[in-house]
Amino acid sequence: MAIFLTRAHVEAGLEALKRIKQGLEPSPADLENAPLLDLWTVHDAGRGVVYLAGSVSGHPTLDDGHCTTSPLLYMPTDRTWARTVSRYYRLGKSLSQAFAQSRATH
Repeated sequence: MAIFLTRAHVEAGLEALKRIKQGLEPSPADLENAPLLDLWTVHDAGRGVVYLAGSVSGHPTLDDGHCTTSPLLYMPTDRTWARTVSRYYRLGKSLSQAFAQSRATH
């Protein structure tokens, strides 16, 4: 099933980015209700567009499993959450963290 971004998605994403740039991070409720993206990676789609891919759970329109996000607007340096055009995501362990931990235990 293809998911298309509406004008409302884009406007909401840009409004969220504006608030973030003003120093207003998402509320605890925003993040509590956000899907979890685990084993995630950042992908460059070209022309300044990047997105996330990983294993999602709790997404309102997608089944649990692999997904790619809409374009990434913001990720803080602690990488605990991200804002894409369409929504916030809580971020679990990145794929590179999982690989590093796996190598360290073997």
